[in-house]
Amino acid sequence: MNDISTLPAPVVPSAPKCRIEEVFDSNFIELIRLTPKNPSVRALVLKLTGNMPPSECETSEQVKEWVETTCERRKLPARGGGPGISVSVEFSENQSNSAHYSVRRSGTDQFEIGADDLIEIVRAAINAGDGFDGIIGNIAARIDDDAWNQCDPQLDDYGDYDYTDHESRDSADSEIEFSRNQIRQSVLAFLRGRHPELAAEL
Repeated sequence: MNDISTLPAPVVPSAPKCRIEEVFDSNFIELIRLTPKNPSVRALVLKLTGNMPPSECETSEQVKEWVETTCERRKLPARGGGPGISVSVEFSENQSNSAHYSVRRSGTDQFEIGADDLIEIVRAAINAGDGFDGIIGNIAARIDDDAWNQCDPQLDDYGDYDYTDHESRDSADSEIEFSRNQIRQSVLAFLRGRHPELAAEL
């Protein structure tokens, strides 16, 4: 008969620190359920929690248990509508009018794309197989088309007034400039922070 003192100590499971719903949103939890061993999914877990699930966590239940005994709960941002991304746009035009002058004007404003519109653009690019370049191209095209109507840059004059004989018109030679790299970084930050399940599909 074994001495009770020689028996191995029972394994006591770690006490849960949180629920998985307090760490990830429902979409990402579903992604873990479907593809618990996917390297991209695990990389996003590392990105969001600062910890990587160990290799022995192969099933979604094992990953769930690891999350709930290892990770800290975090405040999840609101889903659905609300702020999306903001892109800085530089506006310039050559203004001429009936006073027969011409002067260059410029200003800067923020072009806003709401969360719902941005998610729609991302999902359309994913469904079309266009990838991240398709997302950037679609956003850039929207800025090109809508910036002058949507923004209010409060243009300031710069340079010298040209008082030669100009035709009467409100403005001409309108231009905008913006950074595609800023678009890329803003979209990445939005997706990683609020919709990692979409980031995993790109």
